[in-house]
Formats: sequence, structure tokens, C-alpha cells
Amino acid sequence: MNPSTMALFEIGKSDESGFDWRRVVVVALILLFFVGLAIAFTRPLLWEGGSATLAEPYDPMLNAWTLKWDLRQLAHNPLNLFNANIYFPNRYTLAYSEQQIVTAVLSLPAMGLTGNPIAAMNFMTIFHFFLCSLGAYLLVTHLTKNRLAGVAAGVAFAYAPYKLTQMLHLPMLAAGFIPLTLLFLHRYCEDGRVSDAALAALFLVLQVLSTWYYGFMLAVAVLVFLVVRLIVNRLTFTLKWTLVLAGSLVIAAALIVPFALPYLKVRQEEPRFERKVEEVDLFSADLQDFGAAPAASLVWGRLTRPVRENTSKRGGPSERCIFPGLVPLVLGIGGAVYLFRRRYAYREGRFWFWYYVPLLVISVVLALGTSLYLFGRRFDIYMPYEFLYRFFPGFKALRVPARFSIFIALSLAVLGGFAVKGVYEWFRKGHRARTAVLACLLLVALLCVDLMSAPATMASVPKESQFPMVYHWLKQQEGEAPTVEVPLALYRPRTFEAGLQYEATWLGFESWRTYYSTLHWKKLVNGYSGYIPETYYQAVKACRRFPSDEAMRYLKALGVRFIIVHERQLGPTRTLAMERWDRTHRDIKKVWAYGYDTVYEFK
Repeated sequence: MNPSTMALFEIGKSDESGFDWRRVVVVALILLFFVGLAIAFTRPLLWEGGSATLAEPYDPMLNAWTLKWDLRQLAHNPLNLFNANIYFPNRYTLAYSEQQIVTAVLSLPAMGLTGNPIAAMNFMTIFHFFLCSLGAYLLVTHLTKNRLAGVAAGVAFAYAPYKLTQMLHLPMLAAGFIPLTLLFLHRYCEDGRVSDAALAALFLVLQVLSTWYYGFMLAVAVLVFLVVRLIVNRLTFTLKWTLVLAGSLVIAAALIVPFALPYLKVRQEEPRFERKVEEVDLFSADLQDFGAAPAASLVWGRLTRPVRENTSKRGGPSERCIFPGLVPLVLGIGGAVYLFRRRYAYREGRFWFWYYVPLLVISVVLALGTSLYLFGRRFDIYMPYEFLYRFFPGFKALRVPARFSIFIALSLAVLGGFAVKGVYEWFRKGHRARTAVLACLLLVALLCVDLMSAPATMASVPKESQFPMVYHWLKQQEGEAPTVEVPLALYRPRTFEAGLQYEATWLGFESWRTYYSTLHWKKLVNGYSGYIPETYYQAVKACRRFPSDEAMRYLKALGVRFIIVHERQLGPTRTLAMERWDRTHRDIKKVWAYGYDTVYEFK
């Protein structure tokens, strides 16, 4: 392998000297590799994702509903975007979960081609893994000037084991704009171009409008970036430089505010909308969680099973399996050592070291949440996350501090990229060019093996043509047709007090009804989201003995027009009671019936 061929893997001024088709081929192969890896990592999602979701359908159906609602409203009534059709008669009900605006817009081609929100949602799952790879690749290639280091970083960031635990949570996969924001912040620090500041602000906005979780966390990472920059190289902060960056961030904030206002209004109207410290504590990481890999991890799932089983005692394993992987950890440590030893060899070397190493440490500490836990034992020690919870805007709405693991993954990916660059340089010094490339490719292969997931289990979800006939009938009704589907979640005092999100019947009933509403879009008293409003609690309590005077008075006062009775879910005794009610009360009448579904209308 001659020097000119080796240069294909390095980035420098020669890249800008003219067109080189060989570099185009190399970049194309890297992009194809990222696409193939995203398909392999999510298998068999690509070929089964038109009528199935990963593992279990509840949250994926919410994601599908959200994407289709967003696109529908953006096209026809964008000013009414947040007044979704669930949890009638409440306003701003889209704000009960992540709005996913950017993901929805990106899903438009898939939604347009298939007309299938499940297929579009599954496509975006694959796409977000690809975008995370691409973002980390661009960031680390820029820092190291080495494409192989960028490829390794792309693999390490996109497929960190933490991401496996989030496969059902589409917003938590949408992290690709994080490295892109940092990339253009780096470029702005280096060259002071206004376009770089604008692009950094743009990608910050795109990340916030993909998921508030990572948006708030990215704001912390950007703040750390600027503080470290001020300490390490305060000469960067010229008046012009500071004003341009401040102006870009102010414009970014102005773009975000309209999407934040509905959340603020919900917070004013719903006292329970804020996460209590006790709930945040429940989903904070334990130090032992850094040794627990997801069960779906092909290499580490079985090996770390004893540690993972301990996490179920508080919060469950879905949010607390945050083992970073052995190869990313080793490469991250190696990259930190490489950067420390060569921090003066690069113009920006000191800053890179003093940003990414502290970012790693800070992310670990913040993932621990408001209390320090070690093997399930709580220590009464003040934790920095509590400061964010008390004083940093937005953090009172976040439930899972362990999701700071995304910045653990990014920090290790960046540092690991420098380790790969170090390996590359070491072999090149001995004039072993071919060996340098092969050694780096071997490291990429080891990363892929270390992080690979087992084939995902799939859960079938019907297409629109297969929806129950009652929803096709409801679609034909005029206007918003406020509707309640009964039974609602079962009224059990224990789960009612603890929170209906822990009630299995709410999960099993309302997730499907929300998804089925993508056919008719009528207003529903029912709903499935990250937050359950007080009105739904009141409806559950009022309808606990349905049919009853209390239930009918409540529903009629609420403005309900139709009652859909699902006989299989309601049970034969209460179904017969509803039929007797129809015969003995003049304020309600049966208007439609098919199979096990019957519709009644208030007169």
C-alpha cells in the first residue's frame, strides 16, 4: 500500500486541492458500511418492520402515532400541532410525551411511500442508528484527521450497549445531532467562521426538537464546552466571536420557545406534570449498573446477567443497563492517555483532552442522579444532578438521569478515535502502511463484535386495513366526535395512587386505542403517553362501576358523544348491564354494532 493510497484514510489540505474519485469511493464505502451495520444491528426490522415492532408494541405504537400526527398537523394545521386527539377534553396533549418534530419530518418519505406509520417508525429507528454513526464519524474525523478513527468512533457511539436498552424509545435513538453540534462548535473555535456558529446552533435546535431529553443534556454539554474553552484558551472569546455565538444561540432559543410553550402551559395546568425527586431517584443509575449490559447484547448480555438482575429492584433494567462495552472502554482509556501525552502536539490538543475527559466524568456523575447508590444501598450524599433538577430549566420534567449515558458513549467514542489514530501512527512510523490500516480495521471489527446485538424479537401490529371495523365506522362520523372507549384502565387503589402508568390494563388498552386513532383522528377520552393527566384519573374513578349513573353523568358532562364498548375487555356481566341500561334510559341509544364492539351515542 503506497503513500498515496494511505492518504485516502487521512484528512488534510490535500482534500481541498481537487477532485479525487478514490476518496469519493472510500467515503461511499464508509457510508454503505454504516447503513449495513444499522440494518444488521436492528435485524430483522428492515424486512419485518411493515407489520411488526421490536419486542413489544406499546411504546413503538405511541411513536408511530406521534409521527403520523405531527405530519398531519404540520401539513394541515401547524398552529394546532400540540392539541392532539387523545385525552379529551385537555389541551396540548402532544406535550404529554416527546413531540419528535424533526424525526417526523425526516420520516416523510417513508410515510409517503408506505402510508404506514409503523413502517415509517421502524425506518426511522434504522435511520437514527445510521445518523449517529455519521455524526460521530464526522466529528472524530475532523478532530483526528483520520477516517479510520472516525469509523471506529461512529461504531462506538451509535451502537453503545446503552442504545440497546432504548430500542423501543425512538426519541432516545435520535442522538445524531449531538456530535454534529459539537463538530461545528469545534470548527467555530478553530476558524471563527460565522457559518460554523450558525450550524452549531441549527443542530442544537434539531436535537432539541428531536427529543427534549438529549436537548437539555446537550445544553449542559455545550455549557461545559464553553467553560472549558474559557479556562484553556480564553483568547478565543474575542468580542466578535462571543457576540456571534451568543446571537446564534439566542436565535436557536427563539426557534425552540414556540415548541416549549405548550409544555409550560401543561405544567401550569397539571400539578403532577413535574417529576418528583422520588421518581427521579427511582430511575437514577447505581454504580453497579456500569457493569450491566442489556440482555440483547450478543457478547455481554449473558455474562452480565447477575448484575442486570439486581437492577430490577429499583427502576428496572430497561434504563439502567449502561455497561459501555469492553473495547470502547479500553480504547477510551487509551485515547485519553494518547491525548494527554500529545496535548501540546496539536493546536487544539489541550482543549480536546480537558473537554472530553471531564465530559466523560461529569456524565457518569450525572447519570447517578440525585442519590448515590452502590449495589442497591443508598448513601446520603449530595449529588450534582440535584442542582440541575432544582435550578436548570427543563430538568424537572425529566425522569431518567441514567440517560446521560449517551454522553458517556460519545466521550468514549471520541477518545477511542484518538486511540485508533495512535495505533495508525505507530505502525506508520515503522513504514508498515498496510499493517497500519489492517490494525485499525481490526479494531473496528472488534468494536462491531463487542457491541453487536442478538436478533430482535418482533411483535405483530395490524396495518390500517386490518384495524377493527369500529374504527372504520368512527372515521365516517362528522366532526371531532368526542369518544370514550370502555373499559378504561382498571381502578385499583394501589396502582391508582402509585400512578396508572403502572397499571397493566392501561398499558394494554390505551396503547392500542391511541394507535388505532391514526385511522379516524377523532377526539378520545382515552390516551397513551409519557404522562397521564388528571382528567383520565377522574374518568377511571367515575367509570369504575360502568355502566352507572356516576359514569354516565361524568361522560356526558365531559362532552362525550360516542361510547365504544369492547365486550371482550368489558366482560359479559357488564356488557349485559350496558344493554339493559340502553333499554331503560332515554339519554343513550345503540347506533352501531359489529362483532364484539358496540357503539352508543348520547342523545
